Amino acid sequence: MEDQISESVFEKHAAEAYARFSQAAGKYHFTFRRSAVTCGAKPCMVFLGNHSSGKSSIINWLLGENVQDTGLAPTDDGFTFIVYGEKRDDFHGQAALGRLPPEFAGLKAFGDTFVHGLRVKFRPIAFLKTVTFVDSPGMIDSAEETVGRDYDFEGVVRTLAELCDMVFYLFDPDKPGTTGETVNIFAKCLSGVKFKLRILLNKCDGFSSLYDFARTYGTLCWNLAGVLQTKDMPKIWTVYSGETRENAPGSLDLSDFNRHRDEFVAVFHDAAARRRDNIVSQTNSDFLGLSIRMRILDLVWRRCFACSAAVWLAAASAAAAVSRAVYAGNAAGGAFVSVAAAACAGLLALGAGFLAARLASSFVRTRLANRIDDVFRREYRGRIETGTHDDLFKTWDDIREETVKIVRSLPLRLPFFGELLRWRLEKTRKRLDAASRR
Repeated sequence: MEDQISESVFEKHAAEAYARFSQAAGKYHFTFRRSAVTCGAKPCMVFLGNHSSGKSSIINWLLGENVQDTGLAPTDDGFTFIVYGEKRDDFHGQAALGRLPPEFAGLKAFGDTFVHGLRVKFRPIAFLKTVTFVDSPGMIDSAEETVGRDYDFEGVVRTLAELCDMVFYLFDPDKPGTTGETVNIFAKCLSGVKFKLRILLNKCDGFSSLYDFARTYGTLCWNLAGVLQTKDMPKIWTVYSGETRENAPGSLDLSDFNRHRDEFVAVFHDAAARRRDNIVSQTNSDFLGLSIRMRILDLVWRRCFACSAAVWLAAASAAAAVSRAVYAGNAAGGAFVSVAAAACAGLLALGAGFLAARLASSFVRTRLANRIDDVFRREYRGRIETGTHDDLFKTWDDIREETVKIVRSLPLRLPFFGELLRWRLEKTRKRLDAASRR
């Protein structure tokens, strides 16, 4: 009971922190990966994989009833959330979107085509009291760059991979390859979330011999090695759905597959702790990323302001000098002519100064954008030299490209007390980190 209370308190603090700094994130053109934390929400698990890899069958087996349609041919072209409810209800499209937790509100940004294929199924199944499942459409097994999706499928997968607390990727022994969308998903969508990724080789009860299994397992490992950016091959769970099968005379020994099945099921019993770890990881990454963005853009703004101010002062001095010279040169024409000529000359000089200040500011921004890594290392030199940079470089890699675009061209309408705001952000991040360790 105390653990549940502490988790609820931590989620409340995290939700308040996101709400408190959402406006600042907007001013610094920063997008939180998790825009909200739903207090008391259930852990969420997403299932990915090729067509006929057994995603829906695994879900039905875990739930103990046929919630999802299954078959060799594609049975669904949209994402389905399976949630606990006292009565059975199915919702589609906008109605489904409105029944998702606030954490998933950002999914509406993927457009009408995605939303029209979205489903939420409420089922009175005891298993769903502790976890929510997300079933996905099968990956298109094509080597083509464009695979016929009418919405940003990779963006949806990336968002779900970040928000969900576990990601299960299933492979079918008949198709253990990693071509087409599968390659893109691993390379672009699952980087940075490997800690909650579990790779499953499904339908292992169908192997007729150890030789058959070894060839399939080796093929999968070979193909994964080409897309996973890791030194060592991750563990691959060999599982199957349905009733536990005993060894039959002359058949493949299923004892290790049964052990992997037990380990796979045990993940769901520890789902609450995984949700907490996921929120801790994301809040730390989000607030550290915003802190870095604020520090870099504040420095850029100061440099641009200093350069523009220097140009403006020079322009103002030149305008005053020109006005005096023109006034003196037209003194013979009368006071009115002298003043008018001096004013026109001064305004022209100030206009030239304004253009020069804009050009100088643009030059500074371009120069800093071209040397953005040097700027980052100089700003965080102390932490880098002392070795206390924890996730600093990884977070910088995640936000670097977007930061460069902002420095080059986007408006810098930053808060006046940026340093104070960043100090408060860092303090909040450390407080959340300390709260997560209790």
